[in-house]
Amino acid sequence: MSVPDPNIRALYARLEEVLGAEHADTLMTRLPPPPDELAKQAEMVLRFDDVNLQFKAVGVRFDGLERRFERLEDRLDHIDESMHHMFEMMLKQQKSSTTMMVTAMTALTAIYGGMLVAFVA
Repeated sequence: MSVPDPNIRALYARLEEVLGAEHADTLMTRLPPPPDELAKQAEMVLRFDDVNLQFKAVGVRFDGLERRFERLEDRLDHIDESMHHMFEMMLKQQKSSTTMMVTAMTALTAIYGGMLVAFVA
């Protein structure tokens, strides 16, 4: 076991003498870390908590965007239905106008034809 602190190294050496290397290793691995390492670990936990909160906030924003896109999709579907309905109405109107024009032209042709026959006779 590699120990950088001289006091801890001395403790380990004494434990090794009394308990043996295997038991000394077991005991040393069970000891809590030094206070500065505990502070670092606590800081890391706080940072992870902060990152976690930030990710949750991003998730909430994405949920909001998803709902907005769903509403936009609904609106576009409604516009598509309206455009389809308008197109059908325009086709009906075009057919009606064409029928009316053909009928009027036929009537005018018949009138002019009758007038021509009357004029020639």
